[in-house]
Formats: sequence, C-alpha cells, structure tokens
Amino acid sequence: MNSVTTHKPFTTPFLSDYIFTPSIIKISDHYISTFDHQLAEYEQVFLNPDIERSLISKNELLASFAISKAENSQLTLKEAQDVYALLVADPSYDFIGSKLKTKKKLTQKDHDTLEFFNIVKTFKKFNQHIYPLRTLTPSLVLTIHAELTKGMDIFKKYIPDFTVYNSGMWRDTDSIRVGEFVPAPYTHIESGVSELIHWLQRHPTPTGIAVFHTALYALHPFNNGNKRICRILEHILLRSIGLNAQNLYSTSYYYHTEKIRYYKYLLYSLEHTNLNHFVSFMLESLMYSIVSVLKTSIEVRRSAYIESQSIDTSIKTLIKPLMKKSELQFKQFTRYTRGKMARQTLVTYLRRAVEAGIIEKRVSGRNTYYRLSISIPEEKTLAEWVALAHQKASYLPEDFILIPR
Repeated sequence: MNSVTTHKPFTTPFLSDYIFTPSIIKISDHYISTFDHQLAEYEQVFLNPDIERSLISKNELLASFAISKAENSQLTLKEAQDVYALLVADPSYDFIGSKLKTKKKLTQKDHDTLEFFNIVKTFKKFNQHIYPLRTLTPSLVLTIHAELTKGMDIFKKYIPDFTVYNSGMWRDTDSIRVGEFVPAPYTHIESGVSELIHWLQRHPTPTGIAVFHTALYALHPFNNGNKRICRILEHILLRSIGLNAQNLYSTSYYYHTEKIRYYKYLLYSLEHTNLNHFVSFMLESLMYSIVSVLKTSIEVRRSAYIESQSIDTSIKTLIKPLMKKSELQFKQFTRYTRGKMARQTLVTYLRRAVEAGIIEKRVSGRNTYYRLSISIPEEKTLAEWVALAHQKASYLPEDFILIPR
C-alpha cells in the first residue's frame, strides 16, 4: 500500500494553514510535459503558418474573453471580437477618453469594454517574450495588476457599489470576502507573496504553478482583479518553465467552459485550506487545453473543406456542425434545425450533400450517421489524446466526446 504524505508547504502566517498531498494528484507533471512535447511535434510537422497564426490569435481572443467573463463581464463574444480587432488596429486608441470628451456618462458596458481591452493588451504584451522564472518578483506582480486595471477606478463615479482597484497596489482592507471565505489579513500579503514566489522558484513544475495559483488567490492580494492576475500569471509562468512555447493554448477558456466546476474546486480548496482540489482541476484544465489545440486545428481544416465545396450555401450551413464532431446522427441534425428548417428539406439537403460526395452516410441498426468526406490522419491522434486525458482526469468534457467511426 502506497503511503500518503500530507504536508504544509508554506510557513508564513495564513498560508501555513494550507495542506498539500502530491501523491494523490492523478495528473503528473510528466504527462503534462509529454502532451506539450507531442503538441510541439505536431505543430512542427502539420501546422501551416496560416493555421498557426489563426490559433494564436484565437487563443489571445478566447483567453482574454474568458478572463473577462470570470469577472462577470456582460460583453458578448461578438463585442469582444470587435474590441480585439480595434486593439490590433490601434493599440493606443482611448475610447473612454473619447467618450468623456463628449461629456457622455460612462456605463457598465463601458466598464466591461475597458476591462476586456486591458486584459487583451496585457495578455499580448506579456506573451511577446518568455520570462525566466527568476524574473518573477512582487514588483512584477504589481506591474501586471497595474496593466490589467489601468483606468478602471474612474468607474467609481458611475457604477453603484463599485470596488476600487487601487491599480498596482496591494490590498489595504480586510473587508474583502469570496463567498464565505475570508482571505489573508492585508498585513500578511507582502510576506505571503514573497514566500510563494520563492517556493515556486524551487518547484518549477506545472504542479508547482497550480499550487502557486491556488495559494495566491487564497491570499487575495488585491482589492479587485484577483482572478485576472492569477490567470495571467499562470499563463506567463507555464511558458517560463518551457510549456506552450508557441502560445497556442491557455487554461482560461477551459475555466470558462467549466465555470461551475472551476468555482466548486476553487472555493472548496479555499474553505478547507486544502490545495489538492484546485491543483487537480488546474492540471486537468491544462491537459485538455493542450488537447484542444489539436482539436481546433482539425476543426479549422474541416471548415476550410466545407467552404471549398461548390454547393448551395444553405447546405454548407447545415453541415457546419460536422466541424466540431467527426460524426453526427440524423436526430442531432434535426435538433440543430428544429424551428429553422422543415424535416423534408433537411432530408433533401443531406441527400444532396451525400450525392455530391461532400459527406458520407452510414447506417448502424436504426441509426443513421453522417461525416465529412475528408481524411485527416490527426483525428486518430486526437482520439488517443482524448482517451488518455479522460483516463487521467476521470472526467470528459462534452466538447471532447468523439464519435468513432
């Protein structure tokens, strides 16, 4: 029987209460490194420059959008895309200043827009270089917070019950709560952050970064914006230890899609002073985020295949769900088109697509399945990766459920 050793990794007040049991963490640093190495090999062999640039831009957009949604932003993805395009075109554009010059009142939407704008700028800025772990200092943490929250405190004049950021400054109050959880006394923040940084520099692994993320959020070092700083730092630190060299993935979008579980494990770790729960979830998120790059690149190729076909636009729109899944049942198509298309029209369009050789049809018992008539060798690799991730995480997100042929 394997021994289970639980210890307390930290010594400063407040953090010294937290326990960690490395031996019960199912997803090892070795598996994370192996997945990342396999992704790097895949990127080198299969990804053409256009797809790679598309994946990097998509990662910047979706990770930034997900971080903003963690702060309960009301911005839609379409609005976020517009802001992202604006920033790419003119990083110096001051839309808040422009609105104030016309003496217009700022709104919650303006707040959410500036919040997202800051996140994207910070994400892009700190991904231009890989920062060695030795460069992580309390001063850098403050600098990143200042970038993330620049100009936000102007909204205290316009939004009721607004929590000021005190941009780039440690928390100066003990009134902050996360649900029922009481963070560290503000007098313990600076010493706690310093110990976390020194501890991480001695444990430069994915698990070490997961511990750092959990413990930093427990400290709650800032009045506002703590989830943002933890997620941005996590991304920077993973790259600092040699993962995600091409900046193709981020855990933040997985946190967004698994939001209920994200808060469940985070709060459980905080309330029980037990690092194991969120550390396990973060490593699960990291593993599936790596796998998602392969999944997305396959989807890009499927999309290009559909768009290249000389067939009615309505049929192209109908079969677009086959970008996400290797195969779909007829009843799934009926669910997608319910209220939008008559059943007979659906049958006709699918038949025409089969006759044109764009999709293939197979019958198994009473079920009829359809798939694109395109061979993508990496689909086998994706199935293997998903199976291994499922085995290690004991959880399979809906987006990763694949239907084998």
